[in-house]
Amino acid sequence: MRLLKWLALCFIALLGITFASLNAESVSVNYYVGVEKIPLSILVVGAIILGILLGWILSLPNTIRLKMELKRLRRQGMGH
Repeated sequence: MRLLKWLALCFIALLGITFASLNAESVSVNYYVGVEKIPLSILVVGAIILGILLGWILSLPNTIRLKMELKRLRRQGMGH
């Protein structure tokens, strides 16, 4: 199982490296206070990471609520 995880991580890293090399052109990103030129691959990876983080943060309250409910139900089941 560990070997499979390592192989998957190596494959993902290889995909990331090839993606970055294929999309090395710089693009202009207009902020409210200025303009910055950054590689397209960095912009795309940053957007993906930001989306993952926002999704995780927005799902946290529901996850916490469900864990608390599961703990409560397990305590009730132990009493019977």
